[in-house]
Amino acid sequence: MMENKDNVAGRLEWLRGEIRRHDRLYYVEAKPEISDFEYDGLYRELRELEKAHPELVTEDSPTQRVAGEPLDAFKTVQHSIPMMSLDNTYDADDLRRFHDYVVKGLAGKKPLYVIEPKIDGVSISLRYENGVLVQALTRGNGKQGDDVTANIRTIPSVPLRLFVDSPPEVFEARGEVFMSKSGFLKLNGLRIARGEDEFANARNATAGSLKQLDPRQVAERPLDILFYAQGDVSGIDLKSQLDLLDLFDSYGLKRQAWYRTAETYDELLAAIQDLNTVRNSFPYDTDGAVIKVNDFAQREQLGMTAHAPSWAKAYKYAPEQAETILKTITIQVGRTGVLTPVAELEPVALAGSTIARATLHNEDEIRRKDIRIGDTVVIEKAGEVIPAVVSVVMSKRPADSVEFDFVSHIDNKCPSCGGKIERDSQFVAWRCMNIQCPAQVVRRLEYFAARNALDLESLGGVVAESLVERGLVAEPLDVFELRQDQLAVLNLGTDESPRMFGAKNAAKLLAAIERARTKPLASWLQALGIPDVGAATAYHIGRVHKNIREVATSGVLRGLLAASGNPVPEVQAVKDKPVEDKPKPKEQKGQVLFDFFLEEQPKPTATKELPTPEMTTPTKLVELGLLKRRNDGEYVTTSIGPKTATSVLDFFASQIGQDILRRMEALGIDPQGGEDNATEAEGTTGNSLAGKTFVLTGTLASMDRDTASAKIRALGGNVASSVSRNTTFLVAGANTGAKKTERAAELGVQVIDEEAFLAMLGN
Repeated sequence: MMENKDNVAGRLEWLRGEIRRHDRLYYVEAKPEISDFEYDGLYRELRELEKAHPELVTEDSPTQRVAGEPLDAFKTVQHSIPMMSLDNTYDADDLRRFHDYVVKGLAGKKPLYVIEPKIDGVSISLRYENGVLVQALTRGNGKQGDDVTANIRTIPSVPLRLFVDSPPEVFEARGEVFMSKSGFLKLNGLRIARGEDEFANARNATAGSLKQLDPRQVAERPLDILFYAQGDVSGIDLKSQLDLLDLFDSYGLKRQAWYRTAETYDELLAAIQDLNTVRNSFPYDTDGAVIKVNDFAQREQLGMTAHAPSWAKAYKYAPEQAETILKTITIQVGRTGVLTPVAELEPVALAGSTIARATLHNEDEIRRKDIRIGDTVVIEKAGEVIPAVVSVVMSKRPADSVEFDFVSHIDNKCPSCGGKIERDSQFVAWRCMNIQCPAQVVRRLEYFAARNALDLESLGGVVAESLVERGLVAEPLDVFELRQDQLAVLNLGTDESPRMFGAKNAAKLLAAIERARTKPLASWLQALGIPDVGAATAYHIGRVHKNIREVATSGVLRGLLAASGNPVPEVQAVKDKPVEDKPKPKEQKGQVLFDFFLEEQPKPTATKELPTPEMTTPTKLVELGLLKRRNDGEYVTTSIGPKTATSVLDFFASQIGQDILRRMEALGIDPQGGEDNATEAEGTTGNSLAGKTFVLTGTLASMDRDTASAKIRALGGNVASSVSRNTTFLVAGANTGAKKTERAAELGVQVIDEEAFLAMLGN
């Protein structure tokens, strides 16, 4: 009977329709009608029939969710209608101003608002043509995004064909891709079991999943999607947000169950407060409320600004806090030997994550807050990113609690190597004095390999620890002498349960190490871990020097110190002595980047071959943008401060700095600086952001802060760490804390979200 092709085609169509219907019932409506066993039977029959009749396979068949080979790269595609961002607000007064603007703009017409939860995910736009999914684009810079259609097709709740007999010619559904809280926990549990690093939070995990080039890997991630807006629409008449939500239901497009409407400011505020009391019960993370004028005609009347609609606003909630028990305090050893206390907590849910650890900063901070083991403590995410202990709930303190003694807690020795520790008054911290301390070497190596430094892919965490433990790396520059045969058999597990790094990962790491040889000077200055040199100062130092040797005896840095009235170190030229062919004995390796933090190093003797350059004049420094003259005639530094300039000169004047320079020369590494090599930011360079100063806060989905800073500087802008009267924009990513935004409001600094920021970069 099934031999008849018409019968086969009919059966295939019936099976696809049934599977789509059950997918909708299960993933969208949460009302399954059949068991998993029965569903698997339908799916199995469909797959076998399509295998026997490949000419009858359709692109929207449920079997085609994961199809095709891995991509080499994502295509960038123009949005048919820009995906605009929303202006954020953090307080009720600003919300009232928004309401007053809407009322005034509608000239007496009464607005109706729709309030929906703000999902903490990744924005996406799905395009359906004649009911069939044909394209999925990320927000990107708002004007164009990455084509991630193959990845979106793997999400079970996304219909490959709309549930409507007469679909519109074009329908773009816009929403948010996310991971549920339970799905995220399961994913991290699986990664831990595989020996992989955990994801920091569900949003980062979602963004990373969508960037996977292999849809088969994406299919293994617990992604879901909720829709809340429309893009390009043809063949259907939509009049309001409430109509759109109903349309999503009829099309089988998943939307949020919770929403409220309001007509007055008081009703609007009440809805937002109501949402805040229930949002933690949602299966996904939220970080605020989205308020939209319901009527589309009224939206047209209200219009929009250059980057955001005037008829909508995002209300962000204050950082969440939680109470939990401090079970014990562990001490971590950093790359410079600094001992940092960490609170080990009874796991507690906070801002979408399960928190089990929080920073305690240092001994003085513990003493100031009188934090004790066994205390009930209040924690929050600093900027809703880094968990920190805010205070102690004294009323819940155990009767037998004792004051925490930092030194006694670790038996007056390093918890990593058992070596001697000393109090460092300059850094208000205890420090391990053993230069061979494995924990320090690992931290220095991780810092050296970090993305904002040399970006040595695959070198971090377990790999760094194994390289140090197995004796292959004793100081960061040792990575340039690693071999394929060593790395391929590197055991990341234990002797009892070995887990090899493998030839493929070894080749990937060696390729990254080779690329690092030609990284710009700024990246190398960051990687070396010079005190007081962060990404921003590394960039500016890199752009005004030709190479690293020039930095070592910099006339620019000495000129900055002199012009700003600071002492100028007696910097002498780097002594050019031959490098020994034999490697240093193991007990001598690892000293690089350590001794310099402890005490002043002996200065080398100048040579005629490398004369110390003349100090750069104030006039030239002003031209370089490193100095400005006040009204009283005094010069002040701008992007490179006196403390940083001194640190850099002292570092390279020390024996440690010389050793680094000589070894880099022996390895054939000569990082180049200058304006052309100052940054590796992608995209168009130019001066579109010239004269503008940005402060970044919160978490950006599209890039980390160092990459964002590099992109700003590539377009002529400046980046600062704190909000001041000189700040032009505060870029507020996800999970933004209130401190910087409150300061911005106080000073009248404009707050923009990630989408608006990306639009600026796109310009």
